Amino acid sequence: MARFENKKMSRSYDKETGRDIFTTERGNEFDLSQLRFLAAGIDTLRQLYNCTIKNDALEQIARHYNKDGADTNSAPFITLGGIEWKFTASGKKSGYQYILKNLDEGFVVLLKSFYKEIDEHGPHLKIEATPQIIDELGLCGVSKRLREIAQIFGETVEASGVAVHLHVDMKGLEIPEDFEQRLATRSKKNFKVNSISNAHFEAAEAAFIYGKGQTYLFGQSSSLQMCLYDKTQEAIKSDKLDFMEEIWKRTPSVKVWLEPEYDDGKKSGVPDTVHRLEFRIHHSVIKQFENGHFQKTCEYDDNGNLTKPGEEVFIREARDLKKHLQGLWLYCLENFRLEHSRTYVDPIWQKLMEDIHYFQIHPTFIYARAQKKSGGPSTRRNVAMWIGNHLRLAARRGLTTDHVTNYLMNAGLESEIADYFGLRIFGHQDEVWMCLHEFVSNKLREHRLNGVAA
Repeated sequence: MARFENKKMSRSYDKETGRDIFTTERGNEFDLSQLRFLAAGIDTLRQLYNCTIKNDALEQIARHYNKDGADTNSAPFITLGGIEWKFTASGKKSGYQYILKNLDEGFVVLLKSFYKEIDEHGPHLKIEATPQIIDELGLCGVSKRLREIAQIFGETVEASGVAVHLHVDMKGLEIPEDFEQRLATRSKKNFKVNSISNAHFEAAEAAFIYGKGQTYLFGQSSSLQMCLYDKTQEAIKSDKLDFMEEIWKRTPSVKVWLEPEYDDGKKSGVPDTVHRLEFRIHHSVIKQFENGHFQKTCEYDDNGNLTKPGEEVFIREARDLKKHLQGLWLYCLENFRLEHSRTYVDPIWQKLMEDIHYFQIHPTFIYARAQKKSGGPSTRRNVAMWIGNHLRLAARRGLTTDHVTNYLMNAGLESEIADYFGLRIFGHQDEVWMCLHEFVSNKLREHRLNGVAA
């Protein structure tokens, strides 16, 4: 028997009064009448494009450097495509050489991959859309605008993936004191932080709790993350409270239809506290859903022979997401599931599952992620021996780090290399290349210092 039955409680809801009662089979009642949802939508979109960078854009950037010097902070403005951008050089951590920002237009552009030659077609563009432009244009409109922005910088622009942050904003949420203990999740619970820091956005794989339960963060930034935090305080800190209050006031009150549910405190003197539950879905996870659906819809006969290939589904840009948002939302709630007991899902989670609706769910899509299975310890051992032997010979021949790394990546075993370093590869080799490059650099230096290259 499964540890949790995941049953839902019986529910009685009165639309006129907003009274919302959840009841177990033993008659225990939980009143969630004060929990009201103010907004649900998309907070962030990150669109990836494969392209070749336009020569005129590169020449303009080069002229900018020649005119103002290599220090872009001395004159950080450049006009491209008729749009003025704040222009800065970036470090390798971002994976891109340049950052161009215009939040008035609603976009941040990361340009020129460090891991692809400048004249090669590849993942040279990542564009992030702000919540304001997403709210203004919608998914189809923002897809069109993203492509227009991309064409300022790139030739033969091809959408290659999209990352999305789904959220719901709510008032009246009382976070249980044992929230962390009752949240069923695979993330490692090995960190606790009692103050706000950059770790809120940069945690790799952990469960973070910030200051008296103000913010919870679970999961990997490179996969699937859940964050629960005080959105009112965050909006004040980021100077976005006016924008958020405008959105929250669109939801009418249950008690007085002509008034907003959200109270800004101008009359009462006490504004509502709004919490946000946010799921951050990396582009590699979206890709896994594509693969998972294809595999799950394959049909086989009794002998295991393929009789019908799987259905292909592409979710490569914002407009492709629209019909899948409801399924993704429910998938995230299952991956980070708040349990009331061994039998029941917590009524807060049940309410989130039943009352939040993102457009129209895709009628035939199967929300299953497909990850390439590891070859196991023997495969990793063989990869280690192969790389190790090659590095000894390369050190003896005096080959460069770049030459050795490119040779290994072009050997046709990139998925095995990715597995060796504990990574996953989904058509983009940047992260694998970075790890391998660092590993090769350290090993070649070590061999030379130990006299292996002599």
